[in-house]
Amino acid sequence: MFTRSLLVLSLLLPFHLNGESLDMMIKATKAVDLTQPLYNGMPYWPGTEPISIERLADYDKGYRMHKFTMWENIGTHVDSPSHFAAGEGKRTIDQLPLNKLIVPIVVIDVKSKVAANEDYQLSVEDIEHWEREHGKIGKDTLVMMNTAWSTKFSEPEAYINQDREGVLHFPGFSVSAAQLLVERDVAGIGIDTMSLDPGNDLSFPVHKVMLAANKYQIENLTNLDAVPARGAVAVVAVLPIRDGSQAQARVIALIK
Repeated sequence: MFTRSLLVLSLLLPFHLNGESLDMMIKATKAVDLTQPLYNGMPYWPGTEPISIERLADYDKGYRMHKFTMWENIGTHVDSPSHFAAGEGKRTIDQLPLNKLIVPIVVIDVKSKVAANEDYQLSVEDIEHWEREHGKIGKDTLVMMNTAWSTKFSEPEAYINQDREGVLHFPGFSVSAAQLLVERDVAGIGIDTMSLDPGNDLSFPVHKVMLAANKYQIENLTNLDAVPARGAVAVVAVLPIRDGSQAQARVIALIK
């Protein structure tokens, strides 16, 4: 089960995380895991290599141990600004502030539009429609696009969805939507597909907009149907790889 019931969690902040102030009230009664598991045979970006999980020792030796070999962009992972944006001040994975990784969640549901168009791009109109119903998206929010594409994850060919010409087909954010979210000064964006950009645009314009603005991105999320449109809090537990441009993360939603 991906949902875990909790004893009521109630934290009155501000408190300091490694010197970083986090001013937030967190009350939660359950947690939802938004992370895809890592396993041999899982989907991976075309042109890279699959994950390799090798068992090096088992209980006949008194313990079990594995060796993992994987690219930094496989599974549920975070793109840091340094993935695309060069220059001083563009954060690497280990430099992402903790007070940007424990943040409110906004979920924009576009499942019906994706069902009609697998190349669908989240629009400014989608965001504005969401805001009319739920209120303006605030600063330092993590905006997640729920496309239901994660239901295909166990079928790599369907999840990657590459046609005979080599073009990938899955939904993503539009450039104009990304620009609006930068204006809203969000902490980052996330999606339940392989890329924040739609699969058929390998120039990665959304990456360039978000990462140049020193925001982060999360790809290959799951279980977004279990997260409300507003009110949950994300805990993005990304591996702090020194100078890393991307890294795997356990992403958890805390829900009231």
